[in-house]
Amino acid sequence: MNRSLTLLLIADSDSQLLACEALCRCQTARQVEFTINVIPRDGTPQHILQRIANLGTLWRQNLAHLLNNPKLLQFDAVGVFLTGSKLNDIRIALERHPARPKLFCGFNGVVLEHFVEGISWRLGYDLICLSGPRDRDALNQLVAHTPFARQQTVLTGLQRNGTIETLTPAAQRPKRLVFAEQVVMPASARDRAEMVKILADLATRSPNWEVLIKPRIAPGDATFHDVDTHISITLRQTLGVPPANLKLDYRPLPDLLCKARLMATISSTAFFDALDFGCRPVCMNDLGLRASHGSHVFAGSGVWRSLRDVPGLDQLDQELQKPNPEWLDWMGYGERYGAEDLFDALEHLEPPATKGITHCGYPTNTQSSFNQLRVGAEAAICTADWRGAADLLSQAAQMRPQHRGVARRLAAVSCRNPLLRWGGLILTYRDLG
Repeated sequence: MNRSLTLLLIADSDSQLLACEALCRCQTARQVEFTINVIPRDGTPQHILQRIANLGTLWRQNLAHLLNNPKLLQFDAVGVFLTGSKLNDIRIALERHPARPKLFCGFNGVVLEHFVEGISWRLGYDLICLSGPRDRDALNQLVAHTPFARQQTVLTGLQRNGTIETLTPAAQRPKRLVFAEQVVMPASARDRAEMVKILADLATRSPNWEVLIKPRIAPGDATFHDVDTHISITLRQTLGVPPANLKLDYRPLPDLLCKARLMATISSTAFFDALDFGCRPVCMNDLGLRASHGSHVFAGSGVWRSLRDVPGLDQLDQELQKPNPEWLDWMGYGERYGAEDLFDALEHLEPPATKGITHCGYPTNTQSSFNQLRVGAEAAICTADWRGAADLLSQAAQMRPQHRGVARRLAAVSCRNPLLRWGGLILTYRDLG
């Protein structure tokens, strides 16, 4: 392909936008033109939107308007970084077009307890991006002996920040540990309070160190998970007055990692970002080996430590080894994985054929969402697929028999007279966002 590869990336939450940002920043000899559609939602961090705007063309369209945008069909490929039924909405809508872009999707960082659920929404895409061999093996076990046994995948890795040319050697950096907070790992108020106490005690035992807690989001910002209590409130309620060398820091994580010796987390993908920026990571095992925390994945890292038992950060700084290289490769961190492989795979994919809607009965959540059925029906209406729209609305009507809007819409698309159908569609139209 001599011309540029044109990609549309679709995301809404801050986490998914970070995945798009990593693709856009990939250092490759291939010419790639990016358009990023950020589905509007309250609380999306402005600093992420500003960075995204500098990496390509920025769109701000909701899902219904985007699926009706004729420019959607002009891209070589569309990358979908959304969740649940929204992944399926886009696939169903585009599969109705005889000449559509190639479709790919992926995850942002390490996939922990919801891997099977996440994969089930992604099956049927032309290409699924996975982090490394761990995820690929899990997928192969899941789809063996099903119609998705030949699902195409590509390993894009966890080295998301490219090659950093100028890094300050660790020995010349301030004595600083950055803790990367996660909003739901742990989720319970009791565990989060315990986590804060452990960090405060460690700071007290290390008076010549600075311990910075990097909140996952700032107050008022939105993320994929609902946040009941912001970490700043947990800190105040748990400690009252924290040690002078324990602070919250809202600066971008890359800025903090470039100037810190150590980075700690329970199970954040920031573990691998730390390696990119020359900061040595450690995984906190004080809350136990729990799948709900994601700590089970990091138990093989070789740097799974109890921060409660560390005498002080000076000693940890001296003793901490590099993560287990075999584990890193298994997870997908290393030079042999990268977004360049995604671009190669897209270039060599056969033009997609129109496959229609995937049938239920296998590990896929094809049409289990009421709103998804309605959005899918609207996409079918836009292509004059009256039978497909009627099928989807019929399923929605079965889920909610008392929903008058769906019943009226179904009656409109079922009308055989084009003029009456057109009038019925106007009268029953509703913007589903």
